[in-house]
Amino acid sequence: MADYTTGKRIRDRRLAQEMTQAELAKRAGISAAYLNLIEHDKRQIGGSLLGKIADLLRTDLADLTGSVRQRLASDVLEIARALGTPDVDGIRAAQFADRHPEWARIFIRLHRAYRDADETAIALSDRLSQDPTVRELSHTVLSRVTAIRSFAEILQQHGDIGHSDRERFTTIITDQSDELAESAREMITLLGGSLGDARPTSPAEEVDDFFIHHGNHFPSLEDAAGELRARFERQPGTLGSQIAERLAALSETANRHEPAPPAHMPETTVRFAQARRLVVADLPDVLKSVIDDDRLTTDAARERALRAVASYAAAALLFPYERFLETAEQARYDIDRIGAIFAGSFEQVAHRLVTLRRPGAEGVPFAFLRSDAAGNLSKPLSISGLRMPRYGGSCPLWAVHAAFAVTDRPIVQLAVMPEGERYLFIARNVKKRMAAYGEPPVTFSVMLACDVAYSDRIVYGDGFTAARTSLETPVGHNCRSCRRVDCGQRAYAPVMLAGADAQGTVAG
Repeated sequence: MADYTTGKRIRDRRLAQEMTQAELAKRAGISAAYLNLIEHDKRQIGGSLLGKIADLLRTDLADLTGSVRQRLASDVLEIARALGTPDVDGIRAAQFADRHPEWARIFIRLHRAYRDADETAIALSDRLSQDPTVRELSHTVLSRVTAIRSFAEILQQHGDIGHSDRERFTTIITDQSDELAESAREMITLLGGSLGDARPTSPAEEVDDFFIHHGNHFPSLEDAAGELRARFERQPGTLGSQIAERLAALSETANRHEPAPPAHMPETTVRFAQARRLVVADLPDVLKSVIDDDRLTTDAARERALRAVASYAAAALLFPYERFLETAEQARYDIDRIGAIFAGSFEQVAHRLVTLRRPGAEGVPFAFLRSDAAGNLSKPLSISGLRMPRYGGSCPLWAVHAAFAVTDRPIVQLAVMPEGERYLFIARNVKKRMAAYGEPPVTFSVMLACDVAYSDRIVYGDGFTAARTSLETPVGHNCRSCRRVDCGQRAYAPVMLAGADAQGTVAG
């Protein structure tokens, strides 16, 4: 995207303050002719002179260099493309953000408010249909409504009921009404508060919340793993041999905290397991400091989180941040190619791609989801605009489900949401271990997702450059929240639509 230049920014700020070129040049200690060259981008400007001009124009240095405005322009451009205008002019987006930054911020806030409202509706529909706490409250409310109605009908239909029975039935109705009001208040409190603050119902959900809160990026783990790797690289031998030697020296400690992987595991799994055993034994204080978090309220959640952050540190050790990001960009995020370079599995590489969120050195923002053959979902990591399901199942048309039918390659899908947002879904069937005869294989489907605006940076977007609608797959988030009423794959009527048309699309 073309940048609105520093020279033009200086000129705009000067004119906005009704200052002449000669006046600004004199106060800056340069000639008016030299300032004219700067404003017309015939001379580069930086260092102390740029700082002095920023002070004279009473503006931040970042405003003149454009770092803040570039982020605004990028956000404006991304939103415009997400709204179905992929050919929007990047130069005009930059000019809009630079000349009207407040309007750009309003535009971005408006879109975020819309996305927040849409994602809240999706999350609420998930909770209404899947969260056990909500289901229990719903059942309680319906039971009490039924009881009140039954006793009220008795009083209405039987006028000859004796005084004592009428008084007893009236008392029951009053008591049930009070309990109904209390249950309704509980449900309103649960659903009316912040969804992010709702208490998870299991250790797994607590750990999901923990990772989502941290954006799936932990600088302290990156730093500790980087120092450990640097120590190994100063010694002769490969990283794998160094890990094996260190594990042998720590065999008692390593085995006590993390057992050795079975021999029949794939080589990439064994290598990753060894790295995890090592960080558990070598970096215990760092791991424990990371999980010292109020979001983890039970021992079970903390134990699960400790295993998860150990896996994160192992990935940071095997796939060092800067080198991995550079390789990913050069390989255009070809997961199999990256895996061959770093000796990692598809899932390991995909999961590492999601962690590339270091400020100033970010990769393509990916969402992540894993599913088993029964559709049970795990490791949901969302991106802005695309919420991964947490309480219920995902749309059956998502690539994460279709990947179970393809065993030798990733499948790629250009998914179009009901409101028009377009995403690339990349999914692959993966085996967690090599099963012996008579044992069922352990298989999952792993999926990455990113906004289609990034398709030019990743190899999986090349097949969709023609922008033909025939290449698109209309999908939703899940049946409960999806507004599409003409979907043959629908399993439930949408909770946000009413009427016979919506009900009639449910598959029989």
